[in-house]
Amino acid sequence: MIFLPARLTLILMTKITSSYASTANTAVKNRRFNLRYFNIGLFVSIAICGGLYLVNINDLTVQGFVLRDLKSQANTSASAKADNEEIVNSLQAYSSVSERTRQLNMVAVGDVEYLAVARSVVARK
Repeated sequence: MIFLPARLTLILMTKITSSYASTANTAVKNRRFNLRYFNIGLFVSIAICGGLYLVNINDLTVQGFVLRDLKSQANTSASAKADNEEIVNSLQAYSSVSERTRQLNMVAVGDVEYLAVARSVVARK
């Protein structure tokens, strides 16, 4: 066995332990550094996703209000159409037409006679 002086042994032991400690410290610093960037990236990603979620929910809410307004307009238009169809049907009814013809002092049509025209009278091209 080799005996070294105490001072030399202490210097060697200090260098060995400090070299282990320095590599361990740099590894911890690098890992913390990477975790810091990872945490920042994760926070930014969550913030962006949350913002997009709020924008999407806002858009869906606005579309819901627009859809409700359009449905109410469609119901109003459908009832107006039904009213107009009822008016048209009442005006086209036979009793309504005959009443209006009596008010115009019109006469009922009897036998209709058509005129026969000879071919020679009609102009040809």
